[in-house]
Amino acid sequence: MVHAEEIELDVGGVTLAAKRWRNGPLPVLALHGWLDNAASFDVIAPMLKGADVVAIDMAGHGHSYHRTLQASYNIWEDLPDILRAADQLGWQKFNLLGHSRGAIISALLIATLPERVISAALLDGYRPGPVPVQDTFKQLATFLREHLAAAEKPRVRYDTPQRALYVRTRVSNMRDDSAQLIVDRGLQEVEDGYIWRADPRLNLASAIKLSHEQVALLEELLAQRPCKLWLAENGAAKWLREQKPLEEIPIPQRLLDGSHHFHMEEQAQIIAAEVLEFFAVNN
Repeated sequence: MVHAEEIELDVGGVTLAAKRWRNGPLPVLALHGWLDNAASFDVIAPMLKGADVVAIDMAGHGHSYHRTLQASYNIWEDLPDILRAADQLGWQKFNLLGHSRGAIISALLIATLPERVISAALLDGYRPGPVPVQDTFKQLATFLREHLAAAEKPRVRYDTPQRALYVRTRVSNMRDDSAQLIVDRGLQEVEDGYIWRADPRLNLASAIKLSHEQVALLEELLAQRPCKLWLAENGAAKWLREQKPLEEIPIPQRLLDGSHHFHMEEQAQIIAAEVLEFFAVNN
C-alpha cells in the first residue's frame, strides 16, 4: 500500500497543505468538501493505481492558510489556488477528483478553463444551489451582516477529541471510522480544549450565488466537457431530486448506495475502479 506524503504548495505567498499518493504518473488533484480536509481521500486515493494523487487542504481547511479578514470563501475564489497548486506541481494539464463542495469547484474550473483540466470526476456534487436573481441583494446583505459580526463570535471548543468526533458524526451523518480521519487532521489542541483548524468564516453566507440561468449555463458547458458524476442515494441524490429528475442532469452519472461520504465507505472500491476507467478513457 502506498502511504501519503505530506507536502506544502506555495500559491502566491501563502501555503496550501496537501497529501500526496505517488501511485503512478497520471496527475490528479483531489478537492474535498466543505469543512472536510485532505484526509477525505485517505480511503480512496491508495486505490487509484497509476495516479499521482495530490489531495489539497483547501484554503481555510486543515493545515492550509486562512484568508485575511478582508477576504471571503466564495467557491470561485478557490480556483486561483488550484491553478497555482498545479503550476507548483509542474502540471500544465491535470485531472480533477472532487467531492461535494470540491466537486462543485471542479465543475466550475473545467467549465471555465477546459484547456487546463483533462477530465473531472465529481463525487456527490456538481453544481451550487441557485438563488433567484431577485434575491441577489438580499443574499449580499446577509453576507455583510454575518461577515462584520464574525470576529465577535467565540470559537467552539470541545473538552475531548471524542466529543468533537461525536458532534461531527451527528452533524454530517458520517460513520465513526470515516469521521475519525477528518477529525484527526482537522482538530487542534489549545489551552482549554480542542478546536477545529478550519476558519470559522467558512460558515458564513456567500456574498453572491449563481442564478438559475447561470447554473443552467454551467450545466450546458459541463455537458460538453469530459465529466462524470457519482451520486450517493442517501447523499446529494436526495437534494437533486427535489430540483428535477436525475435523468435530466446533462452529464453521465452513476447512482450508488451509501451516504454523502460514500468515497470513504465500502463503496470506495467501486468508485475507485470506475474513476480509473473514466480517467483512462479521457487521458
